[in-house]
Amino acid sequence: MRKAIIAATLFAASTLPAAALEAYSAAEQQQFLDWCTGKRGASEGVCSCTLKQVAQTVPATALAGFLAQQAGGGGMSFSSLATTTAATTAASVTQALATCGK
Repeated sequence: MRKAIIAATLFAASTLPAAALEAYSAAEQQQFLDWCTGKRGASEGVCSCTLKQVAQTVPATALAGFLAQQAGGGGMSFSSLATTTAATTAASVTQALATCGK
């Protein structure tokens, strides 16, 4: 029984990245890739890798806010919680870019 639980846990963990990426719409994924390859100047492979890693920890709404801020579209005032979320999202993206770029 213990082996069955371990196998089920490993199977569930192996499906997380794909399921996480599906939380982003095709438009959100494309917007990230456009930003990453354009403004960041990274290769498509690095940007795809980064997106997959970011999708595991960053909710779609947080990524959308991050991209809007990067594009200069974030003209609204953020609360401290939103600022913390934006900083966490930026840190996640930066870390994933560095990891995938190696």
